[in-house]
Formats: sequence, structure tokens, C-alpha cells
Amino acid sequence: MGLFRVLFLASALGGAMSSAGAQVLDQLYDNVKGAPHLEMINGAKKSIDIEIYSMKNSKILNALKSAIKRGVKVRIVQEPRPVSDPCLIFTRITAGDDAKCVEQKSFVAFVRKNNGKYVPFDKGLCGIPDSNCFQHGKVIIVDKNMVLMSSGNFNSSSFCDEAENPTVCNRDYSIVSRDPDVVNTIQKVFDADVAGRNIDVAAVLRTPEARRVTISPMSLDPIVAFIDSARKTIQLQNQYLKNPDYNAALVRAAKRGVKVFVMVASACAFGRPKPSQIEQWNQIYGEFDAAGIHTKTFNASIPIGGRPGYLHSKAILVDSERAWVGSVNGSTTSLTLNREYGLFSTEAQVVRELGTILYSDYVQKGTQSWRDSLRCKRDYIKPQIPDDEDDANDGQDKD
Repeated sequence: MGLFRVLFLASALGGAMSSAGAQVLDQLYDNVKGAPHLEMINGAKKSIDIEIYSMKNSKILNALKSAIKRGVKVRIVQEPRPVSDPCLIFTRITAGDDAKCVEQKSFVAFVRKNNGKYVPFDKGLCGIPDSNCFQHGKVIIVDKNMVLMSSGNFNSSSFCDEAENPTVCNRDYSIVSRDPDVVNTIQKVFDADVAGRNIDVAAVLRTPEARRVTISPMSLDPIVAFIDSARKTIQLQNQYLKNPDYNAALVRAAKRGVKVFVMVASACAFGRPKPSQIEQWNQIYGEFDAAGIHTKTFNASIPIGGRPGYLHSKAILVDSERAWVGSVNGSTTSLTLNREYGLFSTEAQVVRELGTILYSDYVQKGTQSWRDSLRCKRDYIKPQIPDDEDDANDGQDKD
């Protein structure tokens, strides 16, 4: 029995025992197999608050329209300039807009016309005001008593929506919490963001009710502390790992005897890597190798929902009993500048489901070493437009 298989079984068993007899507050979902977004929107009675980087899926937009028509108050904060997306949804419809862009702009007008609020994220709220940051979180709050935090945007690739024929389907997770402390914490920040009002995120996170939440631009310290708390194992997926403090924490863990398993997106997901990216990968993952970290890459030869897959998730499982899931990439921008959200959980279902998917992805036949990934043997066909990036460059050479 392989080492990762042994650790996976420990995850399942440890998670099953960790929350025995306790009230279940959190639930984890594989977005492709059972995203709860529509169910939450359709079940809303009074209010829906959304903070999102990109929201193009027609089913989501139509469900929100239906909610508005039945009297639900809808407020949305969205990133005004997603990387590589030519559609500026907060501008007037023009002759050059494609059908999807027209749909989004029309939806903005519909929300505003029907007593809702739909505003661009104010870049003055960045970790460094007016810096090159993004609203990169993916959050829904329903009726002020339930919150969803996702690694995936509300787009066809995150849900693998066949009706919209996505080129690739993403590995993405959503975690839903009914913990009043979690809901109230996220609501507090959302209320400030939708009003364009500065809020002291550090002060919010110092309150007892925020103990299970991460919010960028203050995500680095709690995530590093989470990694530092590991004593036996770390199982991690992230779109990419570039922040030196984040990576140093993983190296420290491996050097003190923690078994660390890392999976990142292929170096060739958006085309052949540039020389600067190759140099960066050699430095980062060479150091990982030297520390004893086990690194694999996810590529388009691995199917998700029957289509080429892309690893877009951001998740950490520590010691087979504690999980973190959120929108935060392993970049300095994502950790210290953007608006981002994440949640720590010890719920049995969360740990078990996350452990199951992490294991399944890690042992897929099509996975590659990071060195093989740089050679583009499995997934380079033509450059793809990133569904979600948290920096202003092209997905290849950031931070």
C-alpha cells in the first residue's frame, strides 16, 4: 500500500471521528458533481449578497433574475476588469460586444432597475489602496444565515455546464457554512465592500467570531500558521505557488518530518512556459524536492466532467483532520492585496470529501512531475484564456 493511500485512509477515518456528535455546520461540494449555488439562490427568501470575480453562467444569472422577481433583495460586488476578459460589464452595450457580454451587461441593468445593487469593486479597498489588486473572492450569502465560499467563479468551466460548452472544466470546490460567526464575519466585510467603505480587515479577524475565516488582504499569516501547525501530513492543491513565505512554510514542514503532498496546475495550461517561468519553477520546485516535498502537476489529459481538466482549486488538508478551502492562490497578490475569502473546517464530511478528491487527483494516471510538466507533453495544444487569474499578467509570469 502506497504512502499517499495510507494517508488518504487516515484522512477518511480521522475526519469521520473528528466531528462525531457535533452539530454539522459546514458542507463541502465538488463544483462539477454537485455545486449548491442554484439551490441556494432558488431557496432565498429575503436577500442574496454576492461578491465575485467573474459571473457569466446563464443559469446563475437567470436564477438571480427569478429571485428578484419574487421579491428577494440582491446586492452584488464584482471585479470590474478580470484578466484577459474584454467584456467590461459596468459599461454600456456596444456593437462589438458578443452575446455573453450583452447578457452580463443587461443583467447589471436588470438588477439596478429592480431595486438591487450591482457595483464594481472599489480598488481603494485593496491591501494597498488603488494598487493592482482584484476582487477575487467567490461568495454568496443567503438570507444572512448561510454563506458559500468557493474556489471557482460562477462560470461554465467551474460548473462544467455542458449547455455552455466549456473548453475545459475546472477542479473547484465550494464550502457552505451555517455557522453564525462565519456568516456574520463575511457579511460585515461584504456590507463594507458593497458600500465602497474601508474596513479594518485585521481588526475583524482579531475578533473571536472570525477564528475560522481567512480574508485577504490578510490571508498570508493565518494560512502560514495553518501550515506550520501540521505535525504529520499536508495535502495541498493550488492553481500555483509563488509566494515565498507560503512556500517557505511548506519547506519548513517537510524538513521537520511532515509528509507534504502538493499538486499544482500544469506549467503549460496557457501555452508554452516563458523562460522566466521555467526559471521560477526550477527554483521553487527544486527547493521542494530538496526538502522532500512530493509534487505533482494536473494537466488537460486528466478529465473533469468528461472534458479536459484544469486545476483551479485552492485547498489544504492538515494532519488528516483539518481543512481549509477558499479562493486564495499561492501568490503575493492573492494573499496580501486582493479581496479573498476562505474557511477552516474540521467537519467530518468536509475532511472526508476533500481527502477523497485530493487522493483521486494525486493518483490519476495522467499526472506529471513538475519537470515533465515544463515540457508540455500532455496538455499544450494552443494557449487558453484563463478563467480566473489574480494578477495582471497572462497566467505564466506573475509575482
